Amino acid sequence: MRRQLMYLFVLLLVLFAVSLPIAAADFAGIEEDILTKQIPLIEKSIAALEEYLAENPEDGQALWLTAKAYLYLGDEVDDGKLEVFETGQKYADRAVEHLPDSPHSHYWQSALIGRVGQTRGILSSLFMVRPMKDALDRVLELDQDYADAYWGLSQLYHQAPGFPLSIGNKKLALENANKALELDAENLEYILQLALVLEYNGRKEEAKQVVTDLLKKPEIENEPKVKADAEEFLAKLDK
Repeated sequence: MRRQLMYLFVLLLVLFAVSLPIAAADFAGIEEDILTKQIPLIEKSIAALEEYLAENPEDGQALWLTAKAYLYLGDEVDDGKLEVFETGQKYADRAVEHLPDSPHSHYWQSALIGRVGQTRGILSSLFMVRPMKDALDRVLELDQDYADAYWGLSQLYHQAPGFPLSIGNKKLALENANKALELDAENLEYILQLALVLEYNGRKEEAKQVVTDLLKKPEIENEPKVKADAEEFLAKLDK
């Protein structure tokens, strides 16, 4: 009798697990697939997340993870980028609504606002600087050690025009790049951003050394876009 009850219990657990498209424990695995930057795996992740969200529309973690997936997909596809990024932004907005105290919700909202603005063009980008910064500031209110937020702020201060048009600021671009690297010294994108803002601050030789060292790192072979951007920047510095 005890054995029959045990079999019944195990069967119920299996049936319960099968009945769910994904479970919270699977989010880590889905995020790993997104981070591969391989379109089929990202699309598979999106399909699983959207199936889950159809039954759990207020799950903030699933919402910001879906937003992240759409950002990664938009970065990889050649056609339909704007639509992909706009879809991702909608998920990020919902994540902020349902999980307002999560720094991830606000970070991916900011990132997708930026991607939409960049894809639409320079004028849209300028209008989107303030909401991006507000979202990143909120990230840091929730988690002062959120390295990606400092990286994002560095890019904003670097790429936006200066006063009175926008918030561009050489000093703050460099400060935020350094802060991001203090938190994650091996992040290749952060290192490249440091090189860019060193040059922005008139420190060309330091920028050249940073990007030269970056290109010597073996792990850069796994990041072809970062490598290509670094090589292009180094060629610019050598002119």
